[in-house]
Amino acid sequence: MQESTPLHGSIYVKILAKTLRDQGYSEQQIFAGSGLKAMDFEAQRPTAPFGKVAAFFENAAKLTGNDILGLENGIKRDFHLSGLISYVGTASPTVLDALKNIACYRRVFSDAIEMNVDSLAKDGRLIWSFRVPTTVERRQHVEFSGIGLLVSMRLCTNREIRPDIVTFRHSRNTNLQAFARSFGCKVLFDQRENCIQFKPSDLELNLVTADNELYSVLTEYCDIVLQSKSRNTSDLLIDVERAIADRLTIGEATQHHVAKTLGMSARTLSRRLAKEGTTFFKTVENLRHSLAQRYLSNSDLVLAEIAYLLGYSGLSSFNDAFKRWTGKTPGQYRGN
Repeated sequence: MQESTPLHGSIYVKILAKTLRDQGYSEQQIFAGSGLKAMDFEAQRPTAPFGKVAAFFENAAKLTGNDILGLENGIKRDFHLSGLISYVGTASPTVLDALKNIACYRRVFSDAIEMNVDSLAKDGRLIWSFRVPTTVERRQHVEFSGIGLLVSMRLCTNREIRPDIVTFRHSRNTNLQAFARSFGCKVLFDQRENCIQFKPSDLELNLVTADNELYSVLTEYCDIVLQSKSRNTSDLLIDVERAIADRLTIGEATQHHVAKTLGMSARTLSRRLAKEGTTFFKTVENLRHSLAQRYLSNSDLVLAEIAYLLGYSGLSSFNDAFKRWTGKTPGQYRGN
């Protein structure tokens, strides 16, 4: 059953679906497993739950046998198709202003994306994520969005901006050189956050697309849009999963610690999770199961390292849990 997730601009799904049709794939193949269908994209600026958008990208990669589909499509992405958010970004005076404005007005395009630019001016770090349950596979789309944003800044400055480093939270053990070439710097996976660290000199670059008058009009319009826009999903499960994930390796992924982090008592957290149809134990188990499968499929981490990352006291505990989930040992699962 597809999880309910915040709405996200899906114009790039529409474009990729057309490309796949032109390559001879059927609509059934193109939309398989995503919960989407062709009629969902009749609008000029379509939107869809982010979980379905992400599932579409994952299916497209598997369908075409292209493990870097997100990266390749992000490189050739036309940023202006994002609509208002792209225009307020490209009309900004500098790269720093553009990134701050995209972060500030991101809800115009998506209720799912989160961008942290608090330390952007100081140390060049742009951090982004998607406000959806951890179980939503979004590797291809995260790679699509990361390179897409960087390429947009390159086009707007006519400069080959090369970050100091790029990191991704998800695992990857294939086509690593393609990422280094595309981003122009070291790219690391299995890291704490999705982050592009820009050089201070690149943040100061002027945009050749800057337009002060248009910029003023667009920011006012964005403010109006945001005032009338409300979010469409509960964030409790997302916040709980994030708190759990941050504490797995330090042994504090308990209901008490997570509840305290979220500013409530353990009893209140239990009651609110019950309203969501789950429990804290189930949430931890589901998260561990999802992360374990990703680590086994998309990384070269040894089993003992995976057990540690998931917060297990030893490899035997991890083996027992994984066999309970899948009927296989971690080694058997990785060998398939």
